[in-house]
Amino acid sequence: MANRSIQNALSDTAIKTAKPTNKAYTMPDGNGLQLLIKPNGKKSWEVRFTIDGKTTKTSIGTYPTVKLKEARDKRDQYKELAYQGINPLEAKREAKRQKESEQKGQFHLIVKEWSDSLACKDITRKKIYRMFERDVFPYFCKYDDKHEIISSQHIASIKHNELLKVITNKKHTAAETAKRIYQESQRLWLYAIAHDYTETLITAKIDKSVLPKPEVKHMPKISDEETLKELLKKIEEYKGNIITRYLLKFVTLIPLRAENLCLLRWEQVDLEKGTLTIARADMKQKDKNLPDFNVLLPHQAIDLLKEVHNLTGWGQWVFHGLRNMHNHINKETANKALRLMGFTDEGAKRKQTLHSFRGTFRSLVETHRQKHNKPFEVMERCLDHHEKNAVARAYSHEADYSEQMGELFQWWSDYLNNMKTKDQS
Repeated sequence: MANRSIQNALSDTAIKTAKPTNKAYTMPDGNGLQLLIKPNGKKSWEVRFTIDGKTTKTSIGTYPTVKLKEARDKRDQYKELAYQGINPLEAKREAKRQKESEQKGQFHLIVKEWSDSLACKDITRKKIYRMFERDVFPYFCKYDDKHEIISSQHIASIKHNELLKVITNKKHTAAETAKRIYQESQRLWLYAIAHDYTETLITAKIDKSVLPKPEVKHMPKISDEETLKELLKKIEEYKGNIITRYLLKFVTLIPLRAENLCLLRWEQVDLEKGTLTIARADMKQKDKNLPDFNVLLPHQAIDLLKEVHNLTGWGQWVFHGLRNMHNHINKETANKALRLMGFTDEGAKRKQTLHSFRGTFRSLVETHRQKHNKPFEVMERCLDHHEKNAVARAYSHEADYSEQMGELFQWWSDYLNNMKTKDQS
């Protein structure tokens, strides 16, 4: 046990009244504790301890930030550790490292670090982080009165049954979200393992049978020809913004994914050759072995794009924003227009969204397959659908369907044109 006898003990009054001199001097408190008074008036606590026959002096703070009693308590702690053969400075550094490690490994900080590292679009990263923030953080985080996170559980201390509780609770109110929590947690924990935050993949201990079964739900679309004819007529008569009307007319001819349609750039269009080319990196299926999405446009689409070019050809985007012409149009602009036209009743099979035009195209070209005589593969490639099986893709990825795709799009455009003009003839 360390010698705790105190000689020449200081008092608060003696410390407060101690005046600086031209040279630094010390005031001993006993048992290795002393107060160093510097010429500038600064008063610092120093402790001496001996370990392995070597005496070391170190500072333990300044007065009055560290009061006399606190200095004595620290002195006793240092002397006790030294008596046990433990270097107090090493113990202090280890405690600091441990605290930093615990803070760094806090769950909410790991989620932020991981989500920021994801190789995906900003909007996707934000959605993932928001899901954790809304549905997972409350189980593992502490909040202040303003609902700001104070701290959170270290990710290494979280058990699989705790995460399972999060998933099963969410399963009762939002089954698909519960499934996503499991999937994203799997990725999160793999990241945490790779960066030495934890050693255990707790998602591996969760029985997947507890996860909600996927519900197969087809996107609503118009496939009835009379209803489609009405939709085409409403688009032609649409009195809203002309850019929105042009976009809707174009997607009826070339049913691109909403993202590719809204982000369509003039550099992707060759009006002289009548082609549309979207780089593979910009498509949903980003397999580098697959060719770019390249189609020969039907003459109706070319004529339409020439009209659009007179309005937006000065800029980057084929369909620019309504409020900000230097940005692309928002897909919800088109969806809102479709709602205003009255195509919202899913039960009556009259609901249509920007994405629905893909389903409309695929359903009707299948229905009239004998008329255009194009194989399954061509109909699928028009929507940039590819083999899901990697082995099958390896054999088919170099097949060139662009000419047949152009023929099918021309048939489709003629089919729509005949539908619009049928009653006029």
